[in-house]
Amino acid sequence: MPRTLAGAPWEQAIRSSVRNKPGFTVSQTRGRALLRYRPPEGKPDSCVLPLDWAKANTEKILLLSNRIAQMILSSDQATLKGALAAAQDSSTTMRRQVNWETVTESLRHSLQSGGNEINDKTWRYNYGIYIDHAISLVNAGKVTDGYSLLRETLKQWEGKADSRIACCGALKALTKHGVARHGMARSWEITSTDVKELKGKRPAKRIKATLTDAQILSMIESLEQRNQQWANVLRLMALYGLRPIELQHLQPKQREDGSLGMWCSYRKTCGATKTAPRWIEPCFLRDGFGEPLRWNLAAAMQAGLLDLPKGRDGELRKLEGKSVLRYLESMPEWKALDEQCAARGEWLRPYVYRDSYSLRAHQQGIEVGSVALSMGHSVAVHSSNYRWASEENTAAAFAAAFADAG
Repeated sequence: MPRTLAGAPWEQAIRSSVRNKPGFTVSQTRGRALLRYRPPEGKPDSCVLPLDWAKANTEKILLLSNRIAQMILSSDQATLKGALAAAQDSSTTMRRQVNWETVTESLRHSLQSGGNEINDKTWRYNYGIYIDHAISLVNAGKVTDGYSLLRETLKQWEGKADSRIACCGALKALTKHGVARHGMARSWEITSTDVKELKGKRPAKRIKATLTDAQILSMIESLEQRNQQWANVLRLMALYGLRPIELQHLQPKQREDGSLGMWCSYRKTCGATKTAPRWIEPCFLRDGFGEPLRWNLAAAMQAGLLDLPKGRDGELRKLEGKSVLRYLESMPEWKALDEQCAARGEWLRPYVYRDSYSLRAHQQGIEVGSVALSMGHSVAVHSSNYRWASEENTAAAFAAAFADAG
């Protein structure tokens, strides 16, 4: 008969114990434990255990081998490698090590090269700052699973509802990606239940402020005396209802009918899609006599007469939300408006020129689809996110509608 229990007593003990599981044998290959399975039907299978073939590992080899065999024989797993991964993940002593930096870089690449195709800035502020802090907690040994990871990370943003929501999204995406793509233990995955419990209450939706034509014109006139370049920035945002970042993407162009219009090439990322470049239409403000101020900013820009802020290098500044807000916050007129809006429970931000454009367009009777198209979003987004009316405007509209009714 062939010899089946070769080697030292501890080796014989391992082999004998594993052979008690039908179809399973264990041996060593290149210094590691090798588990084999020969089913009654089908192809044989094998996997190398992450354990040195040594007396000191007897207990671990037996434990891991028996767990794998149990999963295969009960049909919980179809392959030895799958059973090995599951057995490791359920063990506190043999759990696979997670390279969090590798998982993070993989997620970043996935989001930037596919999926939403986010840019570096979006990655940094919507994902990076939260993931970096979470990894520091892992490295410090302060967390052991997805729930504790989210709970401890959120402490950094206590009282900041928007940041907590963003943190939950970032860490949920990271751990889901780690489990799906990098063999991370399922205990690390952050679930919707975890997020619901830990993120806290969503803040009450703030009312977005809008400005009257008189308020906008007063600010522009005051600013003209100090800084013509920034006065032109406010003109552009007010006249066309721009997102601040769209200031970088404007170009005067000839329309098919030969007239001069303003083209915006900015493409906003919306989930897995991007908005299309578009013609933007002016919605004129009215002076104190109710007459429209027909600023022809497209012609001024085409002629090089629309002076805009420049950097120290003499080139046009790349304006976006934060840079515009920083400048506005330095203006005493803006600070006064902010106080007035806060007293009414309203939120003043650089988008106020865009919100005011929407309100002004509806007050002037422009059809909603046309307003949404010029602003670069769908009617559904417009309906749920932008102001259509003010209390003053509503009262006046109803009064006018029934003025002749007697």
